[in-house]
Order: sequence, then structure tokens, then C-alpha cells
Amino acid sequence: MEVIQLPVGKTAPQDSDCIRIQELAGGKFELNGSVLLRCGDSDAAESVAMVGSEPYTSPADAESAGLAWAADHCVEQLYVARSDGTTPLPDIID
Repeated sequence: MEVIQLPVGKTAPQDSDCIRIQELAGGKFELNGSVLLRCGDSDAAESVAMVGSEPYTSPADAESAGLAWAADHCVEQLYVARSDGTTPLPDIID
């Protein structure tokens, strides 16, 4: 899987497979993601989302979990976005 690390505060391109790591006010980190499931012989891709994970103790732990989740969904190229402190990433994708 090709992993593309985005600058802090930047969002992934529209229609891309991505995970987002959000710093929470208490110092923990939340993981969200959106990917197209492309496993198997089917030509049809199914959208899969992860919203509001259990808090992780570090951004590295959240990223590791996100990479494993994306790999389970046969993602070939994944964008990794991170919040700037506790400022949420925009819901609108650039």
C-alpha cells in the first residue's frame, strides 16, 4: 500500500481513500476513515467508513490501526491526514 502523509491540517483529495487522526482535548487521538472496499474479484467497489474510534494514546497508535484497517479493505493508495492540535479537520474535502 502506498501511504501519502499530508501536511498537518490538510485534507485528502475528494474521492480518495483516507484516514484522519484527530487530537482530542484530553490528549488522546481519534481515528476516522473512508475507503472503497476493492477486495476479491468484484468490479463494484463498496464505500466503507470508520467514524469515531475508541481513543488512542498516541497519533502513531491511531495511524497503525488505520493502516491495518485500510489494508484489510485492500486499499492501494491511502492518504493520512492529521488535525492541527485539537482543531478539527474540515468536513469538506479539498
